[in-house]
Amino acid sequence: MINNALYKSCLFLSGGSVEKQTGTTDLSKLGGLLSKMPVTFTCFAIAAVSISGVPPFNGFFSKELIYDAALERGWIFYLAAIAGSFLTAASFLKLGHAAYLGKDNETTKHAKEASWPILLPMIVLAFVCVLFGVYNPLPLNVLIQPILGARLPHSYAGLPGNWWLVLGTVVVLCLALANHLYGVKKAGKASGASDHIHYAPGLATMYDLAEKKYFDPYDLGMKFTVGLSWLLWRFDRFVDWLYDSVIVGLTFACSAIVRWCHSGNLSNYVAWSLAGAVFIIYYLLK
Repeated sequence: MINNALYKSCLFLSGGSVEKQTGTTDLSKLGGLLSKMPVTFTCFAIAAVSISGVPPFNGFFSKELIYDAALERGWIFYLAAIAGSFLTAASFLKLGHAAYLGKDNETTKHAKEASWPILLPMIVLAFVCVLFGVYNPLPLNVLIQPILGARLPHSYAGLPGNWWLVLGTVVVLCLALANHLYGVKKAGKASGASDHIHYAPGLATMYDLAEKKYFDPYDLGMKFTVGLSWLLWRFDRFVDWLYDSVIVGLTFACSAIVRWCHSGNLSNYVAWSLAGAVFIIYYLLK
């Protein structure tokens, strides 16, 4: 969680820096920012390789912990985890290549490096990503272990305990790089590096559904909340209608019946009394 917060924050800041300096986040309108925004690129590159799980950055050791735990639960969980890492690495290769490499265009030709108030937080976060990677036991021993009050069984998974786990990570990262190079060659542009995955048979439909937010937990949660709110609102209106209309109407109807029965006519009262007496006698004899 600590490492995730570090490289994600750095990535968001680098993305904000690019948007501020170019006025867009559209990859098709970006390119050639490496020479114009070298500090932002360096911070982005460190955060990108960290989130992709490249050793020796902090994300590598976090992912090895997750892979180790997933492998303990079963191969299916491990395969799902490394598939997620493959797609993560592929997406950031596409992002970095499209935004920072290639040629200038009308959007980026006048871009320049961001100001220090924007760069300084990025630099600090990128430095910590490197620090918590090279000295990976540091966040666990200094930040986590004192809270638990007990010694952790190991500082991280992978090296030196499981070389095969590390080898699997390296293989996945190499496959992601090969996939990127293939995608760029096939599409003819870095922004289309993932098109062959996007439009692959079976995946195209999933991507379309994802773009329509069918798999978005926030969007689904909002729809559920809105639906539940509507149902509760309708129930509240039903209760109001029940008390304000039905019960009031029944009360008025009963009052009208009582008024009709109590007409002030003595003969009617005698008839009602006799009828009541007959009913009581019948009930008692029954």
